[in-house]
This record gives sequence, structure tokens and C-alpha cells, in this order.
Amino acid sequence: MLHLLRRAAKTWAFRLLFALLIVSFAVWGIGDLSIGGGGARVAQVGDRRITVEEFGTALSRELNSLSRRAERPVTLQEARDAGVPQQLLARIVRDAALDEEARRLGLSAGDEELREAILASPSFQGLGGGFDPEAYRFILDRLGFTVERFETDLRRSLARETVAYGVRAGAPAAPGFAEALVAEEFERRAFAVLVLPLSAAPEPEAPSETELRAFHEANAEAYRAPERRETVWLEVDPAALAATIAIPEDELRAAYEAAGERYATPERRAVDRLGFATAEAAREAVAAIEAGETTFEALVGERGLAPRDVSLGEIARGDLSGAAGEAVFAADELGPVGPVETALGPALFNLRAILPPRVTPFEAAREDLRAALARDAASETALTRAEEVADLLAAGATLESIAAETGLPLRSAALTRDAADVAAAVVEEAFAAEPGEERDLVETEAGGYVLVRVDAVEEAARQPFEAVEAEVRADALAAARREALAETAAEAETRLADGEAPETVAAGIGAMLERLEPLRRGEALARPDLPAPAVESLFLAEAAGAVAAGPVPEGRAILVLTGIEAADLSDPRAAAALERIETVLADQTGRDLYAYYAAAVQGRVGASVDQEALQQTLEAMR
Repeated sequence: MLHLLRRAAKTWAFRLLFALLIVSFAVWGIGDLSIGGGGARVAQVGDRRITVEEFGTALSRELNSLSRRAERPVTLQEARDAGVPQQLLARIVRDAALDEEARRLGLSAGDEELREAILASPSFQGLGGGFDPEAYRFILDRLGFTVERFETDLRRSLARETVAYGVRAGAPAAPGFAEALVAEEFERRAFAVLVLPLSAAPEPEAPSETELRAFHEANAEAYRAPERRETVWLEVDPAALAATIAIPEDELRAAYEAAGERYATPERRAVDRLGFATAEAAREAVAAIEAGETTFEALVGERGLAPRDVSLGEIARGDLSGAAGEAVFAADELGPVGPVETALGPALFNLRAILPPRVTPFEAAREDLRAALARDAASETALTRAEEVADLLAAGATLESIAAETGLPLRSAALTRDAADVAAAVVEEAFAAEPGEERDLVETEAGGYVLVRVDAVEEAARQPFEAVEAEVRADALAAARREALAETAAEAETRLADGEAPETVAAGIGAMLERLEPLRRGEALARPDLPAPAVESLFLAEAAGAVAAGPVPEGRAILVLTGIEAADLSDPRAAAALERIETVLADQTGRDLYAYYAAAVQGRVGASVDQEALQQTLEAMR
């Protein structure tokens, strides 16, 4: 048994379990909560009684844990709505049953295993990294545990984990299952695609009014008018305020001078640099270039370098120091410059382009500067105006009187949820408000503020035929064209399934033909020009020649499976996916088997829950 405990304790899963063990004990252990009950039980597991006090304390600690994770108080009612009490009790019952199972199997953690587990826990390590007895006692005291009680519960947990390890370790995934999943994911299939555009469909006969009314009735949901809200809103818009703000001339000129290279870009040069081991080698290279025996580009290639390896890009005078900067920016012709002694040794520079300085005159930059300074000023003005609006609102003023007093624009419209010509905050407020409700001033994404009132709500409703007749007519004609395309496509599918060449069929029905390179299933499904149901169908087909069709935005597409490339599981990407899936499957299989095992153990030892006592406990904690 000891070797099983040690073997389990060396697994990463066990180490992770123990890292969380202290937290879980905060849920499991017995504390000082008193909710009455006089030893009444909420559950019975074999000979083990789960008392009202024990469950109440565990639930209290679970709520504290949930609150820490949520970074806010989690109420008992919220926990009940989420089923937390039932889940917690199920865990307690399961663990109690597995404690019984461990005893039946003769499994228990000895002193040595207990000591190793405690010493290995990072929760009990001091600043020096080793076990700290003071930290050990302090943490247990904070959790409400005595050392004896904690070590007793830890022995139980170690024994339970040994049982779990034994169950999970014997649960490999079905042989070949992972390989089959990866083979399906990495298999590639090639298609010929015939596209019948709507424009190729014959012009249908004009539908009668009776037919149009029937179409409208059959597609009533498509002709529902969206919910509309008669909305009035006051808006503090920084952009509108900016247009009214005058910026003094001296501030504009000061901003122009402070803009630096924004309006005055200095001369820049496109330069390459090739270093040499010695000055003599650099001079010999220059002599060879001047004699026409080689070029700078050839010298770069002889080193096994690419042009990007020697390029300094477009640089300004200050980007090169000392003699290098003087030489490069003194040259007035393109070509090699140097050799030059640099901090990194002798180098030869290659001047590829001279970019003259660019200066934007003040007059040309004036409007750009004014707009930028006005935007900055408008942000402060918007806040001031918003405070003014808030004060008037608090004094009981209406939107209309606030607009009249402040001069701010007052707008109104019947808004739908997809209104695109108003600030998103206005729409959000409009659909959050009740008619006539007084709302607060809210900030917009643009840094402005809006104050919204909803006067009336027009619920979403089906529109009468007369109101949408033109839309119904267009939709009915489009549907007729699609139906005609479907008939043509069905005939083409039959010809293709009989082995007729895609080129011949495409020419006969006026379809556009495209042959696609092999695609993986995910790649094919991601393409909007391929109908997903047809793709799924052809990835299930066993041989080339299978045909499937479906609608696409342009009209209708017919797919012919022209080739199947089996997955290469030795490919690094496939091999990595295989390893990942094998791990996931083994873990999931182990979890499932463990759950079934735990349920069987509970059935064998006898586990029952007193629902009335459970509800009384929850009511007592309200």
C-alpha cells in the first residue's frame, strides 16, 4: 500500500491536489458555526453522519470562498439559485463514501506519507523556502483547525486520492480513438465547385397579389417592425463644442513651434552598412568597386547576407554619430561612401536615396493645429457643461428647460436597437429606460454626455401586407429564382453523380467552375462561398465523385469531391495534436470512470440525504 501512496504522491495531479488541499479543508472542516440542530443529520453515509452543524459550517466557508473569487459578497440566495448547497453536499457525501471505501481496502496514510505531504506543501513554507512550523500552526489556527484534526483529515484525503489514482490510472482512452480524431482533423479533400449565380436564373413570372399575400403570411416573422422608442435626449458633444471654440493666434504658433518633426521633417537618407575586419580590407573593397570589379550588393551577397541584413533604413543626421554621420550626409551622389572608422570598426556605407527635408508651412498646418487644441479644450468644456446639466436635473428641471437654459441641442427620434446615426449610449439608455423615467447623465464613448428620456414605446409587431408590399414582391421573386436554381442544380447533381466531367456540366448550365486545392475540414467550413452542409456531407463521403449542393450568398453552389489526402500523423502539427488529444481523452476517461466508481461506492455503502433537514439548515442560515 505504501508504494501506491508514494507513487500517487509523485504525480502532477496529486501535487496540484495538495496545493489546493488547504483551501478545500476550509470548506470541509468543522468550525464554530452554531445553527442549532442538536446533532441532527443532513446525510448518512454508511456509519458516517453528516451533521447539520458540519454541513452549515462547510456551506458558510464555501460562501466565503466564492466571495473571495468573485471579489464581492456572494449571498446565500445567490448560492441557492446556482445549486451550490446541493453540489457541496454531494461532494461531502462522495468523499465520506470514499473514506469508507479506503477503509474497506485497508488504505491509509502512515506517518511518513503524512509528513512528506505536509513538508511538500507550499502553504506551510517560510521565507527561506523550507517548512515553517510557525506558519503551519498559524494557518491552521486561522482556518479553525487543531493540528490533530487537520492531520486526521489529511490522512483521509491522502487515502481517498490513492483510491482515485488507482481508478483513474486504469482508464486509458479507447485504442485508436485519438488517432481517428486527429486523422479526421488533418485529412484534406479537394473539390470542384460549380456556382450558379442568381443572375443566371430565369426571370420568374410576376406573382399575383394572392400569391404575394400568401408569401407574406408564410414568412410573417421576416416582416415584423422592430420595437421603436420615442426618445428625447440632450447631448453634450465634445466634437460640436470644439467647432465653437476659438484658439488665439499666439497659441496656434506656439503649438506649431512645439510640434517638432510633425510639421518639419529633416533630410533623411536611405543607407546600408557593411562592416569589415580591418581598414585595409575596407579600402580594398572600395578600390574594387571603383574599378568596376564588383558592387556593394555583390559584396553583401558574398557574405551570405540579404539586403535587409545590412539596411539601416531611412535615417536622419542624428541617427549616425561622428565620422559616419559626416561622411554619409556630406555625400551628394548615390553609391558607396567610405570606408569610415566607426565604433564597431571600419565600415562601408551605401547611399541608396536622399530624401529632402519636408516642411509644412504654418498656414497649411493652422486648421490641423486649431482642431487639435479645440478638441483638448472641448473635453474640459464638456465636463463643465455636464456638471451644469446635472445640477439643473437635480433641481427638477426637464430636458426641454435644461436645453433652453444651457443652449445645448435637444434631439428626438423614434429609435430602434440598430439605430446607427446616434451615439451608442443614447440607444443603450433608450432601451434601458421605462417611459417617463428620469435617467441619470451618462458618459459616451466619445467623451461626451447624454441625458435621455423615453416618451413612448411602440412594441415590435407584424407589419401589414400593404406596408411592405414592395419588399414582399422582391423577396418572392428572389425566392422564385432560388427555387429555379435549385431545380437546375438538382439536374446538374445527377449528371455529375453519373460521372460527367464538371467542366462539361458547368458549361451546359452556365455555372462558374473553380477547382480548389485540398482543404482541411475546418478550412472548408470557414469559407462563406462553400455551403457548410455540403462540406460536411462530402467530408463523410468514402470516395471521390460524391456530390452535394447548397445555397451560398451568390446563389447556389454544387460541390464535387475530386480527391482525398489522408492525414500524415508524423507531421509535427498532427503529432502535437495527437499528444494533446490523448492527454485530454485519458483525463476525461479517468474522470468519468472515477465518477461512476464513486457512485457505485455510495450505492454499496448506503448514502442518503435528509432533504427536510437540508432545507431547515438553509433557512436557519438566512
